[in-house]
Amino acid sequence: MIYHDEVTVIDLRESYSIDESVAKMLGWMHGPVRLQTVTQDQYGPIPEHLPHLFSLLYPLETHLQLLLDRAKHEYDEALHENEIAKLYAEDNSAIDADSVLASALATVNEKYDQISHWNKLTEKALNYKFMIKEELDKNGLSELKIDQSITDESGSVHIKLKSLNDWAKQFGVTIIDASECLVNSTQKPQIQTVQEKEVALTNAPTRTRKIRQRHNELSSVLDSILEVMPNPTAGKVMAELRKLIIDPDSCITCSAEDGVQWENGKGITKTLTHKLLKGRIKEWQELPLA
Repeated sequence: MIYHDEVTVIDLRESYSIDESVAKMLGWMHGPVRLQTVTQDQYGPIPEHLPHLFSLLYPLETHLQLLLDRAKHEYDEALHENEIAKLYAEDNSAIDADSVLASALATVNEKYDQISHWNKLTEKALNYKFMIKEELDKNGLSELKIDQSITDESGSVHIKLKSLNDWAKQFGVTIIDASECLVNSTQKPQIQTVQEKEVALTNAPTRTRKIRQRHNELSSVLDSILEVMPNPTAGKVMAELRKLIIDPDSCITCSAEDGVQWENGKGITKTLTHKLLKGRIKEWQELPLA
């Protein structure tokens, strides 16, 4: 969804290139109203923001390859975390060994399914592209109508959106429909202040709290995530941190290579990588119980 106080762009183009037409059939570049800022990292736009792309940043094949590379990277991370979970479970004092192993294995399976998902989406994209070209080869009999002026101007075939929408319905795909709904910003999930979290944690009799000796903006964010996340891993915590990028009040500012960037109270930007995050999680787990 799009919140009313988020900056958006309007796309009223009446025709798109063949690659863009395939992307729209996949659900990308969706609707006339989209977020102006699309979050990116080393693998390009994050999957959640593909519907908000104004145009493709790379050739379609490159986008799909990067998405698959992201899934493989996250799968490798999950396998590594699973090995760590096995070592943890070998400790006879680990009373929660079964739940730790189950959580790690579930993450491995989830990430493996993501690889399968992007492989299938790539096959679907290839099939859509082939069928679009096959339909265009019918020339005057084609249901897909070419925007000749834009085609001549750009040097690449552009298909009229209305004809693409009508033609795509045979595949159960609707392209021209409402954008993601606009909602009032007061309906955003509210991020608690540190003081509010302290009160909430104090009033939760079944929750075990820990005392952190050092404290900064990032520590506050990590504490709020780690205190409620069962069996935290670097991958899962990093995913939660990336969700905070769009929150203007968060110290997490943007994605970075293999991590996120955050800003301390002095306005200095720092990078938190997966490796550093693993160390922070380990440090938090070793803190004395309150």
